[in-house]
This record gives sequence, structure tokens and C-alpha cells, in this order.
Amino acid sequence: MSTTASSFVCSPVASASSGCLLPPLDESLVRRNIDRRDVLFGLTGFAAVTTTNLGLALAADADAGAAAEPLCATVPITAEVLKCSAEGGFHCPAEYDATKVVDFSSLPLLSGPPRVRRPAHKLDDEYVKKFEEAVRRMKELDDDDPRSFKNQSGIHEAYCDAHYRVVSAASPEVNFDVQYSSIFAPWHRMYIYFFERILGDLIGDPTFGLPYWNWDPGFGFRMVMPSIFANEGSPLYDEFRTPEHVRAFMDLNLGPAKQPNLPEPECTDDILCLIDNNLYSMYRQMTVDTPEEFHGGKFCTAGKKYTGSLENGAHTAAHIWVGQNMGNLRTAARDPVFYSNHSNVDRMWHLRSTKLGQPDLPYQEWLDTSFVFYDEAKRPVRIRVQDVLDTSKLGYRFEEKKKLEWMQKRPKPSSEIKRPFIAQRSVTPASAFPVPLKKGQNEYVTVERPEKAQAGGGSSKKAPEVLVLDLTVDPCEYVKFDVLVNVPRGQEEKVGPKNSEYAGSFTHVPHGGGDGGRMMETQEVSYRLKLREIIEDLKCGRDKRLDFTIVPVAGQKTLVNSVRIDIL
Repeated sequence: MSTTASSFVCSPVASASSGCLLPPLDESLVRRNIDRRDVLFGLTGFAAVTTTNLGLALAADADAGAAAEPLCATVPITAEVLKCSAEGGFHCPAEYDATKVVDFSSLPLLSGPPRVRRPAHKLDDEYVKKFEEAVRRMKELDDDDPRSFKNQSGIHEAYCDAHYRVVSAASPEVNFDVQYSSIFAPWHRMYIYFFERILGDLIGDPTFGLPYWNWDPGFGFRMVMPSIFANEGSPLYDEFRTPEHVRAFMDLNLGPAKQPNLPEPECTDDILCLIDNNLYSMYRQMTVDTPEEFHGGKFCTAGKKYTGSLENGAHTAAHIWVGQNMGNLRTAARDPVFYSNHSNVDRMWHLRSTKLGQPDLPYQEWLDTSFVFYDEAKRPVRIRVQDVLDTSKLGYRFEEKKKLEWMQKRPKPSSEIKRPFIAQRSVTPASAFPVPLKKGQNEYVTVERPEKAQAGGGSSKKAPEVLVLDLTVDPCEYVKFDVLVNVPRGQEEKVGPKNSEYAGSFTHVPHGGGDGGRMMETQEVSYRLKLREIIEDLKCGRDKRLDFTIVPVAGQKTLVNSVRIDIL
């Protein structure tokens, strides 16, 4: 990571895809050589190096087989250290008197039957009317009411579009948002939990459950945005969506990249193929081996962020697919379908904890993370992560089908790839980094595997191998790139989500930042792609190196600062 954090101004009239004015790219900055140890990775040529950047991304030698953990200067994230900023004319929503805050754990448990969250596609007319009436009443509340739709949507904008800052004597003052860290899932669970309770109270129905948009099943019609959100006379309607996607089958992979001078991707105009690929994408998202891969890393007040597969997978695809309001973190919660999308994201976490039997993060710092939300009685309530791990204690459950088709969709190696014998690729010098990604220009990476993994012929579920990409992104730009494993050059079109060689994608939902030209910073983020099953399927457990192809799909300002293989 040889780039420094640059500031830029987001244009007030910019679109989601080109919302920011970055400083001109300094080629000397992009290509300069900094202090690096030649051990792990390479780009454009074939290298084995890892970066250091002021001690924030130190990596252990590949021979040691140890994971590269960032040094994370941080303080516990609680309501007491978070301050909302009204810069650029932004109005901080639902502000509260700290002396009147009550602890969630001190409140009596909700009595009566649990609220049932049902699939939005299967709602009967009576339930749809109930949902519409609740949202209509919320939209009719005065703007100064913390329960109003304006304030509720503003809460998401404030927390997810960098309007908060960490202010503490124990930490540098930095921008805070809930994206790109393990705070993502619990914060959104808290947020829609109170949103749901407010809706139920407004219609006098404490059993009201927020419907979920179940974009994950094999029945393709559910991969279309639920029709209840497409009725122009309904309070669930939002005019600011991508028109051609309103009644189209959603592509959870957002389409394999169209390669220069190569045929169209395999699922072009093939709905069954698209549905199948969606299930393979769900499998990748849900079956990562560790809670860190699923949830992401700690929120760091110094250093980069680690995003997880729950955030970066279908959740992000739904935001981008619906588009316009939903396609930008500043405006996403203004679209009522946002809440059903996140009801399903919450269901994915619930399924992983229950049906898949996977643990959550173990560290106390995460469990003690807290925020304050207004409840249906207009009380400010402090709620902690440890309060929301069990949905039954929150008084709701999901109406669930017995079979989850994606659980049986482990990708398989491509039978179409021709693998001519080629000599072992060499590595490039450290000066190759960072590398800017440009659509239509693939980047090629050869990465040295940890010696421990080579010796064992692979890695285990408890200590899996993962590919780590350290990135700098423009927060206001839609970014997407795919990563392929051991695919010979020129054969990229033979690989898609159904294949083991397709490791996955990184996707970034744009931030807004347009109101008043608010200042922001470039975002440094890291993403892990699981390799354990890929190495098993491709039978390359004894190989010293793996070849990767990075295929840019969207975005023109992304830098790849480093690439390596870690053992978690």
C-alpha cells in the first residue's frame, strides 16, 4: 500500500457510478518502490512480495505460513465515542439526550407470540395491506419524530455514509461507518429490528414481522424484486430504481465480465443458467470457513478494513441491481425494498448460525460494541452486539423452507479449459505495486503459497487458506472485479460462477457524499476469497504457487496495493 489517504469532493450532482472528483492519478505514486519484503505476491508480471505501510499491514513470511494481521489501533466502538457531523448541510437524524438512554438488557422481554418474517413473494393481500399501511403511517409522521420514515432512512445514511466520527482520547479522530467490518451484520440487525417494531406499533400489531426478499432460493421468480414494491400507487414504491431491473431476474454475480475480443458470457439471455449461477454465488458466500471471512474484521481506527462475504455478496448485488436510490449508500434506505433486502441479509446470518451451525466472532470487543436507536415508544435504547446474537430472544423468527438449494451447489472444475504445459511462472520486483484496475485490461498475479499449506497438501477448515487483496477504492464509485484461479490466458470466457476456478468477486456500493460537497477520504479495504475448496477441487495442494487473473468489470479508480495468500 504505497498510496496515502487522499481527500476528494463528491459532486452534488454526480451519479452513483461517477460521484466523486479524485485528484489526478500520480503515476510516480502508483509505481514507486517502497519498503517491501519479497515473500508473497505479484501483479502484472509474476511476483512474490508483501507490503508494509507504516506498520499497518505487516505480513509474516510465507515460509512461516502465518496469517497477515493488520496492526489495528482501535477503541471499543460504543455510542459514547461516536459523534455525528452536520457538515455540508447534513441533518443528523434521531439525536437523543444521553441522560435518557435506557439499556436494552434492562427492558422486559417481549411477551406474546414471536413476530414471523415471511417471504415477500408469498404475502397474501391482507398482509400486503398491513405492510403498506404501516409504511404509509411512518411516512406521515412529522419530520422531527425519530420514528418517521425520513429519520429512519436518515439513520442509515448517517451511519453508512461516513457522517459519524470516532472521537476519543484513546484514538485518532477518524470517519466511522458500519460498512467493511464485522459491525455490518449486527448494526443492521439492530436497525431493522427497531424499524420493524415501530411499523408494528403504528398499526397496533405487535406480531408484525418485516417481510424478506428471499433472493437465494432455486425458484427463479423469487430472484425478481417482489411485485409488492412495483405498484406505483403503493407506499412501498420508489420511482428511483433501474427500470429494466424492476421485473427482471436478478444476477447475484452482476454478470461475468465481458472479455475483449471474446464471445458473450455463457448466461447471456439464459434465465436457467442465471438462476443456477446465483445458487453457486450463494454457496460461496455462505460456506466460508471462519467467522472472520463471513463477518469481516475489526473496525480499525488506524489501518485498513476487512469486509466479509455476507456484506460483499448478494447483499451488495441487490443494492446495485435495484440501482439509483438503492445503488448508493446515501439514499439506499429511502427505498422501502431496502428493508426487505436487509431482512434477508439478517436471515442469512441466522441460517449460518443455526442451519449451518457456524460460530460467531469470539472477541469481547465485538460483543461489547453498542449503538443507540429509538424504539416504538420514542425511547433512546442502547443495544449491544451481545444482545442480538439470538433472534428468538429478540422475539422474531423466519418462515423458512426446508430445502436450501444453494447448499448443494459446490462449484466444479471447468471441463472446457485446455491446460497446455507452461513453465512455472516467475515473480516480478516490488516496484510493480500498486496497480490501477481498468475495465477491459486483465491483471495477472502469481502468489506463493505458505510452506505449511504446501507441505500438508492443502489447509483445514479451522485454518484455511485465503486470498487477501488489499485495495484502495473511490468511495463514490461502483467497483466490481472478478478473480479467477489457474485459468490460462485467453480462456477466461470458459469460466463462470459454476466453476471452481472462479474464486469470486469484490463489489463496492457507492457512497453518496453529494450533499453540500462534503469532504471524504479514499477507502482502503481488504477482502478475503476462500481457497481451501478450490485447491482441493483443482488438485493443486502441493503446488508452490497459484496463478490468479483479476478481471475488472466496473470502476476506473481502484488500486490493488497487494495480494497474498494467508492461513487464518
